Amino acid sequence: MRGAGRAVTAAVLATAATGLGGCVSASLATSTGPRPPQQRWSTASTQSAHVGEQVHFDFVLTDWSGRFVGPTGIADYCVAMIGGDRVEAEPDAKGHFRFSYTLDRVRAGEKLKVTATAFQQRDSRDFMKIGSRWVKADSPYAQPDRKVTGDAVQLTIYQTTLDMKIARPADDLDPESGVLRIQCLDGGGGPIYVDKPGRPGFKIGGPESDGYYRVEYRPTGGQLNPTGTTDVEFTIHDLGGQRHVVSQTLNTP
Repeated sequence: MRGAGRAVTAAVLATAATGLGGCVSASLATSTGPRPPQQRWSTASTQSAHVGEQVHFDFVLTDWSGRFVGPTGIADYCVAMIGGDRVEAEPDAKGHFRFSYTLDRVRAGEKLKVTATAFQQRDSRDFMKIGSRWVKADSPYAQPDRKVTGDAVQLTIYQTTLDMKIARPADDLDPESGVLRIQCLDGGGGPIYVDKPGRPGFKIGGPESDGYYRVEYRPTGGQLNPTGTTDVEFTIHDLGGQRHVVSQTLNTP
């Protein structure tokens, strides 16, 4: 009778879930953008994310009016499909399904669809992770898990390129003295120096025919603010010891 009791309980919970003023829905939010000022999460259907950025996701169940619904008795886990990669997450203490993904295998201009689907577990889970591979559990005696609801966002991948010009002074610039600083709101990111074998950094060329040196650098996703703008400052000395400073503000949508 224990199995019958579980079946009755599941039926009652399913009835309660559909009685919340309509079917249970879901909302998928990300830490990238665009998002309102002072808000941590963005629920826009189309968002921008930088190459190499670690994007955090927050998936919740909602009722017909968009209000949060606790997953207890309704959904046991969620499955996220990010491109061809599968990620599973269970609810945290607040009833949110949270997971993250680093965009280290994408290119600028690529559009990446991210879907999150809530499931109610019936017997054993439909998939199990063995090493780095997800394997489907093909048991003829196990009921497949029930798909509850889901949501999706599309990420448009971009790559910021830093390009700064410095007027040629009376004495040539000393590339070894150059320091590039990317100023993130979280205070992360250390100084960046001239590019060398085994130590990626900025590249400096010139002076060119227009009389300017050119500083170029392609920041990684982790070196930029996830949305809004990011300030950059470059300092360098010439061979006469004079200090030169240029700055730039990068758009990070």
